[in-house]
Amino acid sequence: MLNKFSIIGVPPFTRKPQGCLQAESTSENMPPSDIEAITSVLHAYGTALKERNAKETVELYTSDGVIMPPHFSASAGTQALSETYERIFNSIQLTITFDIDEIVLMSPEWAFARTTAEGTKTMLQTQASEPHSNQELFILKKQDGSWKIARYAFSTMKPLVQNGIRRS
Repeated sequence: MLNKFSIIGVPPFTRKPQGCLQAESTSENMPPSDIEAITSVLHAYGTALKERNAKETVELYTSDGVIMPPHFSASAGTQALSETYERIFNSIQLTITFDIDEIVLMSPEWAFARTTAEGTKTMLQTQASEPHSNQELFILKKQDGSWKIARYAFSTMKPLVQNGIRRS
């Protein structure tokens, strides 16, 4: 585990994450500040989720950014991302903790981060809660000197059979 942060009120780390990986071919060219900047983007994403703030969430993406949630079509571009996050935040409240498992700098402009998120998801309409356990992949792009989320995909880590019910 490289870094842990919670979106239920624990402040982001202020120290450099230990053990972050860098791609062999580019490790000499990538300053530690890139790892720190990417970590900051991930912390900001967690804060925006906690606050259910679609505007701040979307601002972390490139203008052609894409979210690829399971069981839904991908949403690409600022408008589609805004609509998707509004729908999400109008439907659920997440009380989760993120772990940053890996950050790999692939080039001066591209990186990826692998994370996990565990906690509780509450359906706002019914107030029913259930365990939340996802694995995520962020692909980030450096634009105008700042790291942004270019692509984001996630999938559940819940068991295929839970409480005798087989999930699809």
